[in-house]
Amino acid sequence: MKTTILFCCILCLLIITTSFADSYSQVTWERQPNPSNRILSSCYFVNNSTGWIAGDSGLIMRTTDAGNNWTTQNSNTFINIERIFFLNQRIGYALAWNVFPDTNEFLGTMILKTTNGGDQWTNSMYPDTNRFLRDIIFLDSTTGFIGGSPILIAKTTNAGVTWFTTDADTLNIGLPVFSIKFINSLTGYASGGFRDIAGAMWRTTNGGLRWFSQIVGPEPLTDLEIITPQKVVAVGGDFEYGSSYVKTLNGGLNWTYDTLGVFGVAQAVDFRTPLEGWISLGISQKYGYTLDGAQTWTNLYTPDSVIINDIQFTDSLHGWAVGYFGAFLKYDGTMVSVNENSSATLPGDFELRQNFPNPFNPVTKISYALNRDGNVRLELFDASGKSIRELVNGFFSEGEYDYSFNGEGLSSGIYFCTMSFEATGTFANNSGITSETIKLVLLK
Repeated sequence: MKTTILFCCILCLLIITTSFADSYSQVTWERQPNPSNRILSSCYFVNNSTGWIAGDSGLIMRTTDAGNNWTTQNSNTFINIERIFFLNQRIGYALAWNVFPDTNEFLGTMILKTTNGGDQWTNSMYPDTNRFLRDIIFLDSTTGFIGGSPILIAKTTNAGVTWFTTDADTLNIGLPVFSIKFINSLTGYASGGFRDIAGAMWRTTNGGLRWFSQIVGPEPLTDLEIITPQKVVAVGGDFEYGSSYVKTLNGGLNWTYDTLGVFGVAQAVDFRTPLEGWISLGISQKYGYTLDGAQTWTNLYTPDSVIINDIQFTDSLHGWAVGYFGAFLKYDGTMVSVNENSSATLPGDFELRQNFPNPFNPVTKISYALNRDGNVRLELFDASGKSIRELVNGFFSEGEYDYSFNGEGLSSGIYFCTMSFEATGTFANNSGITSETIKLVLLK
């Protein structure tokens, strides 16, 4: 009898716990009507309204109203799209693997390109056979990078007309490259590896001409996110050991490795704020999230337990995720967040909001709200941490404020805006100076 009662208690506890996790996942991530019934592998939004999704059988779709309506575009191919990237609302690229070539093609990767928002796509095969490219990124209209396997980081300086292989110090090992991100035109990171062999991170400081690598874990790393110039997080794993992640707090000099305690492979990572980040955990049908800047991670089920492949935030209030059988989800940051008591989502004295639009060229709006009177300072830093401009410095009363920032004269790249706040009056002795930072991306 006692055994039966104990079993029932445990079963009830499991049901309550699962329902609790599911309710949290529904709070911030909402399932949307499926734009397609195909597997969606990649998504990319250039702002909160305009974005593209891509997937199997050459599917590419565009929305201009935040995912409420979608238009199917002619990709001129029926092979699966692995990755899609847009520099702005006009210029975009996609990668597709040709594993069953016809008489006019060969085994390898097809690179798709558009210059009119996807109304027309052109495609060409990457010139090296048996190269399977996993990521593509452009820093401006002419300079871009691709990564894949066997090990390859290639660069173009003529908008993809030609590509040349860069110098990577693990060429003799042959570890594939999965993801590439840049802080600015000189400094970037790449992640990759091979199952049961190693997880690797690469770093460049000379515009991607030379890459230096480190073995940072036992499993491949599928995606990475640059949170600050010194702090980078990468995620991955394999089916035997489950999902894992690595992070650096000193610009890649040292990396720490840990598991996420979830079966499967972490597919993608992005941060909503410097403290709150999300991981798509693939076939585990879960997300991973952190509220303390990747110090700890918590897992929860996705809405309807859908399998998510890719995830992206355009600012602190808007996020997108895509996955199996046309699954499309929105993150609504205007609703209650994952943890109502978290200082990461409900600030006390003030809130620095993500600039909009982001990326921008050259003007963007930086908004902040004060819950009490105090002294405010907004300061702009470049990717190296050097202060380059003071935007605001003065006393402000409780309320909401907008600052229009013009990046004219600055080069394309990642910048950081730090807001420092010191309460005055009644609360001055209890507050002190506190600060928050957002990341701005200037693309020209």
